[in-house]
Amino acid sequence: MYFPIILNTNKEVLIAGAGKVSLRKTKKLLEFTNNIKVVSSEFHKDFDNLNIKKIKMEINEDNFPTLINEDIGFVVLSLNNKELNRKLCSICKKNRIMVNVVDDKELSDIIFPAIIEKENLLVAISTKGECPYYSKKLKEEIADFIDRKDKEAKILINARKKGDPLDGTYEKIKRGL
Repeated sequence: MYFPIILNTNKEVLIAGAGKVSLRKTKKLLEFTNNIKVVSSEFHKDFDNLNIKKIKMEINEDNFPTLINEDIGFVVLSLNNKELNRKLCSICKKNRIMVNVVDDKELSDIIFPAIIEKENLLVAISTKGECPYYSKKLKEEIADFIDRKDKEAKILINARKKGDPLDGTYEKIKRGL
């Protein structure tokens, strides 16, 4: 079972693999951190334009432990080898490092939700790894609603900073004042 959590990304994110799926995950992570290291024997050409650390090497069970340390916040395993992904996942778990194994929610400690980020709100939408396509579509459907709620959040945040009672402020928002 997954617990929804907003994760501080000040630690490094390690991504093993550099294909299309890794590229998509890397681009999403770049919205939140520049502290990303991607390791692969080959890189999709679009990685050339990204501000990340790249290490070109063949990843295996023997050298993978040299890539993980206390500075790693979590790992994304996106290799074209499901068995190797499983073995590397086991190494991560032994080292108490959270891991996302692409296309294997059963092995994953974390999953990537669809995200709506506004000035004052961060909303994560997930089907718990069952159907990411629907998470993306639902995000599109509720984006306008979240825009309106972001404005309300700003009013409440300002009221809280000034020490105004939040219940009263919220009621004024609901009455359209």
